[in-house]
Amino acid sequence: MKDEVELSETKEGYEIIPVTPLRRLQKRVEVLEKAGTIPQLQSLITQIIELVKTNQNIINEIVKANSDLRIELSKIPKKIDELIETMKDFMDLIETAGSEEIVGPGTESIKPLIEEIKKLSEENKKLIENNTAIMEALETINKKIKRGTPVSALLSSYPNIKLKKRG
Repeated sequence: MKDEVELSETKEGYEIIPVTPLRRLQKRVEVLEKAGTIPQLQSLITQIIELVKTNQNIINEIVKANSDLRIELSKIPKKIDELIETMKDFMDLIETAGSEEIVGPGTESIKPLIEEIKKLSEENKKLIENNTAIMEALETINKKIKRGTPVSALLSSYPNIKLKKRG
């Protein structure tokens, strides 16, 4: 059936025409008819054109952003040089400050302060000794109270102690 032929009668006689190419054309026409009408094709073409325009706008935006980025990147070396210069100045300042002799306050100006600290230290020692003596006296009183020594006997042993009433 691959090579079907059709016989047709003409004035001059019979003609043999292959049918396969005609059937292929017929199928192509059917496909085109099924594809849609011309308005549908126009709509498709319009959408494709809009898509191309949108893509072109995106490409333009990318090119502009790329250009702006290049401009900003070209500014970086100058700023790095400025930063390096500032750091060098800072390091020179630190080296200069470190190399200078540091002179502290003289011993004459600190002498009164040292004397005051010594006085405070002696007073603290006296307070500690007094507190220790008071603690020992309180412990002795506590032991005597626990043994049952009357309060009157305790008061006579410590004449400088004054009792206060609570409440």
